Amino acid sequence: MVYFKKHISNTNPHRPQVAVLGGGMWGVVLAQQLSAKARVRLWEFVPSLADALAKTRRHAHIPGFRLDDRIAVGHDIAAACADAEILLFVLPSHAMAGTARAVRAKARLSPRTLAVNASKGVEQRTLATMGDIVAREIPSLRGKVWTLTGPSFAREVARGVPTGLMLGGPSGRRSRSLIALFEGAALRVQPWPDRVGVELGGSLKNVIAIGAGILDGLGAGANTKAALLVRGLSEMGAIIRARGGRADTIYGLAGLGDLIATGTSPESRNRAFGEKLGRGLSPREALKQIPTVVEGVEATDSARSLARRYKVRTPLLDAIFAAAGGEPARGVLTALGFR
Repeated sequence: MVYFKKHISNTNPHRPQVAVLGGGMWGVVLAQQLSAKARVRLWEFVPSLADALAKTRRHAHIPGFRLDDRIAVGHDIAAACADAEILLFVLPSHAMAGTARAVRAKARLSPRTLAVNASKGVEQRTLATMGDIVAREIPSLRGKVWTLTGPSFAREVARGVPTGLMLGGPSGRRSRSLIALFEGAALRVQPWPDRVGVELGGSLKNVIAIGAGILDGLGAGANTKAALLVRGLSEMGAIIRARGGRADTIYGLAGLGDLIATGTSPESRNRAFGEKLGRGLSPREALKQIPTVVEGVEATDSARSLARRYKVRTPLLDAIFAAAGGEPARGVLTALGFR
């Protein structure tokens, strides 16, 4: 078992204490980014993975990456959150509520603690966004939750590829401080007041990316994919507006930007999953061939539920939902008006 230990850099009183909750690819890369300006503890849910990361400082899915020795790694969530000024949630969507409840039950948070959500998804039962879940499960954080999102493949950020993100949430001094903390090296962060909008953009684009992959698998060309991305952006925007988000959010990094990256890059697990569907694999077979979590699969269900709840017509999202459930992938072409 790995226990959190004090590191020499952690004695600097001018460096904020940050708890990074989630040891996946994006979690370790953000922990690395923050370690230049903050004292960082990284919490991983699986004890064996926490042990391995603490000992080797390596992540199996990021070639050449080495976690900074200043970052403490462990499985004890109370120890990870002790004295934390910032909680950074970087988790699969299905793990968000349980982890937030564990923080509330086991950690002693300061009234000054802030939260940043870097997870993408929507809770299946309630259709709450990830930031909404944090605020719901940890009442002391209500009004103090921001979401960091945008086109951000972890392996690219780890390599120092210039990357732009959005920080969705309340404007003001605290937002500026968070941006200053996350920015550095190749990372730039833009403030945006529409937290719910950027969160829905980050979830819904995963569904459209599956559709883009389906077209790749079917052998459709760039012309067809362009039609899908435009139609997908329109349906995303309609849901965001119906949910109370800003209409122009979809044209920023958390909407159009993230959609372009996830719908076209070979780094995208969602696009890769869709491509396998387009080639004729069943959803189960396709998922077996992808070693990490494909968030878009759950997102297809929540996208359909959101559209139904808010009475938004979304033929493309519906067709992608059907394909992810085992229906013929060519239904995506039909939804775009092609026969």
